[in-house]
Amino acid sequence: MSDRICYVNGAFVPESEAKISVFDRGFTSGEGVYEVTRSFGHEPFRLREHLDRLYRSLRYTRLDCGITQPEMDKLSREVFAKNVRALEKHQDHALWHVISRGIQTPHVPGHGKTTVVMFCVPVDAAGFARDYVDGVPLVVPSTRRIPVQSLDPKAKVTNKVNHLLAAHEARQVDPKAVPLMLDTDGNISETHLSNFCFITGKTIYTPSERGVLGGITKMTIVELADMLGLDLLQGNYSPYDVYNADEAFICSTSFSILPARSLDGIAIGHGVPGPWTVRLIEAWSELVRVDIVDQAIQHLPAEDARRYRDRWHEARRRN
Repeated sequence: MSDRICYVNGAFVPESEAKISVFDRGFTSGEGVYEVTRSFGHEPFRLREHLDRLYRSLRYTRLDCGITQPEMDKLSREVFAKNVRALEKHQDHALWHVISRGIQTPHVPGHGKTTVVMFCVPVDAAGFARDYVDGVPLVVPSTRRIPVQSLDPKAKVTNKVNHLLAAHEARQVDPKAVPLMLDTDGNISETHLSNFCFITGKTIYTPSERGVLGGITKMTIVELADMLGLDLLQGNYSPYDVYNADEAFICSTSFSILPARSLDGIAIGHGVPGPWTVRLIEAWSELVRVDIVDQAIQHLPAEDARRYRDRWHEARRRN
């Protein structure tokens, strides 16, 4: 049994004892917000920025967690410290914050109190290690991203049904596919778990922030792109623009950057990973002082690890 420690409503408890009520609005209505902050080299990466976004989401959803942001920062680091000892050298954690409306049913214990939970889980590196080399196939599903007039996507809310329906639809086309969702005007928005960018020439194009989650990872990539001499443009783009791009990638907390190899079965560029994507991945590794590709590959079976490490080194030489 795991010996990881969770924070639940003011108490630190073993994972096996972490419980919330069946009457919690997060469970019955999906009414809550969340954040995920991963570590690199056992150090939380940009926790402050993640907490900034968490508290913006709280304000938007009219949730008062009863904890100030400085207090939340302190508690978050304490949760991480209590769990880091369970990690091996090549592992890192994802620290989750989940805050819900709590119990809103009269005469039930806890009525009126917000639920605040924090916990750590190991980053599932084996699940995406091969994608640094193979790239991910993207599929445009018929499920559209909820329009900003209905729910602002800049808030990181716990109700993910919209995204998950898109993911299920994409996987019916290809079990490994990632959905690249469009907004109701036919513009590219985001995947079910990540932001999306494509590159043509020396310019990174990414959907307007009006219709997507403001990613901490994407914000970091903007900084790295500037260091590498890449321009960045935000705007409204269609699948047509991606079909004709030189390269593309998705970016999110867990894996940082993954190349995209195709959209709707149409190859993007002339092979993955593309040259600028490789340079961005290398720049990311330098920033966090962890070779993120090699770290992920270490989680594969030995023969796969050898083969993918060789292929990644070949991609670096080629680009």
